[in-house]
Amino acid sequence: MTMLEYTKMILEKVSFEPRIFRKELRKALRQSTKEEFQQLMSWCRERFSKQKNYEKSAVILVNKLE
Repeated sequence: MTMLEYTKMILEKVSFEPRIFRKELRKALRQSTKEEFQQLMSWCRERFSKQKNYEKSAVILVNKLE
């Protein structure tokens, strides 16, 4: 299992709680390469964009990390 696959699994499991989701996403994005970063953000948009707290969490994190 790659780190990216592991991260996706963790994010799936904590997606019900925005605070934990943000924390895990932040950790994953800090440790990822540029390519992994793009893949992870695309996957998150596809998977979680319908959840009301996702967009706000992801936008804030990406802005801080860039």
